[in-house]
Amino acid sequence: MVLSSEKNLYEILEISNTASDSAIKTSYRRLARKYHPDLNGGDEFCINKFKEITEAYEILSDPEKKKNYDILRGFYYEKSRTKYTEASKAYKETTKDENISNIFNDILEGFKKTTSSASKEFFKTKRHRPERGSDVNTEITITLSEAIKGTTKTVNILHTEACSNCEGRTFVNGTKCSLCKGLGEHSTHKKLSVKIPPNVKQGSRIRIANEGNKGYNGGRNGDLYLKIKIENKPDSLFKYEGLNVYCTVPITPFEAVLGASIEIQAPKGKVTMKILPNTSSGQKLRLSGQGLEQNGKKGDMIVTVNIEVPQKSSPEEIELYKKLKDITKKDIRDN
Repeated sequence: MVLSSEKNLYEILEISNTASDSAIKTSYRRLARKYHPDLNGGDEFCINKFKEITEAYEILSDPEKKKNYDILRGFYYEKSRTKYTEASKAYKETTKDENISNIFNDILEGFKKTTSSASKEFFKTKRHRPERGSDVNTEITITLSEAIKGTTKTVNILHTEACSNCEGRTFVNGTKCSLCKGLGEHSTHKKLSVKIPPNVKQGSRIRIANEGNKGYNGGRNGDLYLKIKIENKPDSLFKYEGLNVYCTVPITPFEAVLGASIEIQAPKGKVTMKILPNTSSGQKLRLSGQGLEQNGKKGDMIVTVNIEVPQKSSPEEIELYKKLKDITKKDIRDN
């Protein structure tokens, strides 16, 4: 691509000749994203357009090059009978008019060589610049007991890597890559053994460094993030809400009436729970600190007691129930 004297660098970057340095940079970045070959499937027009705006930016972003370009641009506009700058007038006083065209072409040719080299270097740098791989996010399901005690799980991760043929560019020599079919990447499965620490909470994320997608051109890999889902089956012994753990425990009629100390299963192991005399079915008891733990905070275990009668009673038990019936004077259904 050749920058000729007819080309207006300001028009190429879609800015006015009074644009500030920040406006020049902003416009260049916008156009670079719009016409970047990697984002346009290697389209030839976009390649040429991208080189053109890059070379224009190389001149207008350099104060000395921009100054010289503006001076020469003033003389060119004078020949076109358009308004030119005071800088061009001052320059004209010491320069013969017949030499202007040669001077313009000499300097512009220098610009062309410099910016063409810079443009090539840009593409070379872009193509081989190390880029970090993207992160991989997946969900892993564990039981409440595993969440409290910690566990080790095997997870099957789908990794995405850059195509070894086109190096992620999707095109090779102007045609769609035959190996990856123009996708620029391929996927592989990998099994990982992951340690889940104790006391993880529902929805928390565990980071495994460098186990995400592969980096490009020597860039480091992304990370793997495991989102914790705590299993809460309807028939599970425990349920949870926040850091608190819930369960239902059956007790006998005589334990409910007389009170008792019973041993029950908690998420962290066996614990002793005290039943007060005259405990009702459905009553809730709280065991402090027996729930989940997160960031130094501990939840509780909320136990609902349910009075249950054995399905099969011995003759002695039946006789005792008959005696209890005979001596009971109050009807519990009377309000």
